[in-house]
Amino acid sequence: MKNKIIIIFVIAFFIFLLILLREPSESQDIVKDKLVLNYSNLLFNYKIIRYPSSVEITPSSEGNMNVEIVTDPWNLNFGGVPGNGSSIKRYIGITNLKEKYNKIKIKPYGNISLLVNFSKNDFTLKENESAVVEVGLYTDTAKSGNYSGEIDVIIKVPKYDFLSILLWFNEKIVFDYNLV
Repeated sequence: MKNKIIIIFVIAFFIFLLILLREPSESQDIVKDKLVLNYSNLLFNYKIIRYPSSVEITPSSEGNMNVEIVTDPWNLNFGGVPGNGSSIKRYIGITNLKEKYNKIKIKPYGNISLLVNFSKNDFTLKENESAVVEVGLYTDTAKSGNYSGEIDVIIKVPKYDFLSILLWFNEKIVFDYNLV
């Protein structure tokens, strides 16, 4: 009987920790302007930068191509792009100004998420390190029409110094695993 109580206590403790340490969940609303959110749990602080993203894919016909370019720095809109295999790229610059490792994860949402990919994702930045992530939009599989959503940059910062080594160690395991 005593062993069952200990097992129940351990399971309840782990469930409590999972709830307490959960990462921010995805938003149900798509942003119209850049939005910065801060979230915290027992071990980590999160900064979530939500960028609106959209594209209008138009049918392409030889000799008549119409490209609309969006240059606003506060969004990841791609403008108008011809279909049938066209591509366009935007860039996200990220700099770690903290004195700890930061874990960076980029997530797309909405129906545009099937069209975008990232040159780099789910990586760590050391203190004073920078990275430029290429956001590519490819129209290979897309039909003509409007696609929209958002692209979230999630920055995970440890509250305590000893957790920085865990982020670094996690990066090395993922890197080594991908080599195999």
